[in-house]
Amino acid sequence: MAGHQRDDLKEQIKYETEVARFLALLTVGIGGSSIGLLLGTLTPWRVALAAAGVLSTLALAVLIWRLDRRIRALLAQMKELP
Repeated sequence: MAGHQRDDLKEQIKYETEVARFLALLTVGIGGSSIGLLLGTLTPWRVALAAAGVLSTLALAVLIWRLDRRIRALLAQMKELP
C-alpha cells in the first residue's frame, strides 16, 4: 500500500515539476516581450500592453512560488511514508 502511495506521489511531483517548468518559461517569455514593447516608441497601446505583460508576469511568479511550496510539501509527505 505504501509503495503504491509513493508511486502516486512521485507521479504527482513529476507532473507538478513539469507545470512549474512550463510556467517559468512562460514567465520569461511574457516578461521579455513586455520589456521589448517598451524599447520602441512609447505609444499608449505599447505601454498598456507592457503593463498587462508585467502584471501577468507577476501573477505567474506567484503561481510558480505556490507550486514550489506544493512540490516541497509533497516531497515532505513522501519522506514520511514508510
